[in-house]
Amino acid sequence: MLKRIFDQKNTELGRRCLALIRDIADRGASSWDPELPGYLLQELRQALLNRLGCEDTTFPPVSAGLLTDLACLYEQLLWAHDLSRDISRPQ
Repeated sequence: MLKRIFDQKNTELGRRCLALIRDIADRGASSWDPELPGYLLQELRQALLNRLGCEDTTFPPVSAGLLTDLACLYEQLLWAHDLSRDISRPQ
């Protein structure tokens, strides 16, 4: 019973985390400020690294024009996007 309650709370918290990521990504994607997309990508990356136990900031936030690995990041996100679309379809 307790495990089920914990699982339900974690599921809801996971959805809330994804909604925050969505909102942050939307702000970056729609911003006219050329530095904001890069800054938000770096902040999201750092937040995910912190989740894995890496508390040290491994890079300063920079504008998107200075990010050298955006093509790789885009490919990984595209894969995750397609996977999430596929697994969320009704069977």
